[in-house]
Amino acid sequence: MPKGLIAPLTQAALTSLRALAEGTAPSMPDEHRTRLLHLALIEMSPEGDAITALGRERLISDR
Repeated sequence: MPKGLIAPLTQAALTSLRALAEGTAPSMPDEHRTRLLHLALIEMSPEGDAITALGRERLISDR
C-alpha cells in the first residue's frame, strides 16, 4: 500500500489537500505543501500545485 494512503496527516493538511482538489486553495502553508509533496499526494507543475490520483484516493479514504 502506498505510504500516502496510510501516513498520518493533520486535519489542517487534509483540509489543504481537499481545498486544492476543489480548486479553492489560493495558497497552502509551506509545511502542508512539503508533507503532501513528500507523500506524493500533490505534485508541482508550471501552473502550480496539483492533486495526484493518490491524493484523490486519500481524500476518498478519509471521508
